[in-house]
Amino acid sequence: MKRVFLILTMPLISFSLYAQDLPKQKEVGLTFSGLNNFGVTFRTGNAHSLWRFSTLFLYGSKESLEADSSETKSENGGFALKIGKEFRKPITQNLSFRFGADVSFEYFKYLNDVDDRSISNNDNTRKKITYGPGINLILGLNYTLGKSIILGAELLPFVHYTIGTNTDKSLYFGEAKSDISGFSYGLSNTSALLSLAYQF
Repeated sequence: MKRVFLILTMPLISFSLYAQDLPKQKEVGLTFSGLNNFGVTFRTGNAHSLWRFSTLFLYGSKESLEADSSETKSENGGFALKIGKEFRKPITQNLSFRFGADVSFEYFKYLNDVDDRSISNNDNTRKKITYGPGINLILGLNYTLGKSIILGAELLPFVHYTIGTNTDKSLYFGEAKSDISGFSYGLSNTSALLSLAYQF
């Protein structure tokens, strides 16, 4: 019985020792998904397995429009935080395949405020806040330039759940709140991610 147990555990021990012998590495870099979506990423582990921590700034804007009888202020923005694990398999000396998964949390806020300066004084405000968890797969490639620069491209099929509230407020109709909930999945144009990282 002891011999069978030893035979079964030897591969696990060998793999554990092999993983411990691999030199540690860290990577820090920028990620891009479209022209407006960018963020930062930090990865730590070894050449074959890394933990990844990312923050993706979806977008943000703030505008003010002033007319003779009213002023409209609007702002929106959001972000996503991701934690995941990726594995790498060499294809050539400088090219490697990466795969794994991330868990994520997203937050989005929209605000539109109208200050009516006319006689009717019909001020109104709309506020929308959503947030929710998600998970995505990682399928991509890395290309190493020199010893320290890594170019990456990923496809991130996802599943995401969204909850939140929408609030409308005006002088004549008072305040009305509604709940938001939704479920999304698939592979969209924002699911393609490019990265530029420095390895140390």
